[in-house]
Amino acid sequence: MMVRRLVLFLLLSLFLLGCTSTKKFIYFNDLEKISRTDSITNATSLKIERGDILQITVSTIDKDVSQILNPTTTYNSSAPGYLVDSTGSIEIPLVGKVYVAGKTTTELNELIKAAVNTTIKNPFVATRLLNFRISVLGDVARPGTFNISNERVSILEALSLAGDVNLGAQRDDIMLVREADGKRQYISLDLNKSAAFSSPFFYLKNKDVVYVKPGRNRLFTSTTGFQILPTIFGALSLLLGIYVTVKR
Repeated sequence: MMVRRLVLFLLLSLFLLGCTSTKKFIYFNDLEKISRTDSITNATSLKIERGDILQITVSTIDKDVSQILNPTTTYNSSAPGYLVDSTGSIEIPLVGKVYVAGKTTTELNELIKAAVNTTIKNPFVATRLLNFRISVLGDVARPGTFNISNERVSILEALSLAGDVNLGAQRDDIMLVREADGKRQYISLDLNKSAAFSSPFFYLKNKDVVYVKPGRNRLFTSTTGFQILPTIFGALSLLLGIYVTVKR
């Protein structure tokens, strides 16, 4: 009787592991075997905020003027930077105080160009954000904070930087934490559905935090289950051996 129960337990374990649904492990279930094209309407330009570090390069024909316009103080060792102060402004040599909060880098380029164009002929202005970073925490392969070199990053790219979510993680309840205008928002994103692509939170902003919740039954996902199966078999075999020995 004892041997029969052990065999039935092993068979039941294999059955339950084999029946584990894979749908919760697949991104965008409703896009399976579907070909379509959607317009991207939720990708907005990055806005400059208080506390940002801006690299502003002003190039002119006159090298001496260019040297004055480009600061020597640096945010890091590789590039000069302007700190956006608590009033949302920066101080630029030969230009003065400029309000930049809420502007895009393109808008700022045109603003600075217009300001120096009265005294400098054909200036070239380029601006980029130096401290654009996002953090990914929770049930992912490589949690951490990542610096973003361009001005746009999606939540999928953020998860990719973190090595993707682990198999048992909750893809249907990814939490995004965003701070803006003195408020903190908590947003849930369901990456099992393609509606996430059109969410206003699909593209991340500076200092966003993405938290991936562990699965409710993380220990017994199909992959981890098969990984621990040899241990289960070993333990049951040991018990069976002990039982047979005692019976003799």
